[in-house]
Amino acid sequence: MSLSNTSARALLATALAAALLASTSCSMLHRKDGSVRFLPHHKSADYAKSQENRPLEVPPDLDTPATDPAMQIPSVNGRAANIGYVQSAAGSTGPAFSVADTVAGTWERLGRALDRIDGVTITQRAQLLNGYDVQYKGATMLLRANSSGAQSTQVDTVGADGKPVRTPEAVELLNLLRERIG
Repeated sequence: MSLSNTSARALLATALAAALLASTSCSMLHRKDGSVRFLPHHKSADYAKSQENRPLEVPPDLDTPATDPAMQIPSVNGRAANIGYVQSAAGSTGPAFSVADTVAGTWERLGRALDRIDGVTITQRAQLLNGYDVQYKGATMLLRANSSGAQSTQVDTVGADGKPVRTPEAVELLNLLRERIG
């Protein structure tokens, strides 16, 4: 069975026109909003609205360390670590200890104790902030005295970013201070 010349030409012209139309972005096929006329429910920008493109959110209970007994600091050089982890006003948890004294009294006692500890360099004293900028074994930190009651003061360390310093040097320095003034 053979096709006549006229029907073959018509079929070829139809196929060529369909291929040409399909390969171009003809305004007959595409709408102004980017969707395709002959494909219902298809929008080219739908992928941008998907829930998978939202930024990652960290749950609040995953950004603070656990404070259970399994996470306590082990003994260092045969001495038991006696620094506890407490929640600061900003909500982050870091090493600290308490002193049964006023904030002003604790700040003065901290200064005297820091002057007597080998390897500690006080770079700045800030009585209005109740703190000392110190360097100890290469670590730089701010030691703060914060009121935690009428006659109780909490001593902790923070870094330049305002977050608690949890380095071994900070914990060791807090232990030395606790032995001397705590």
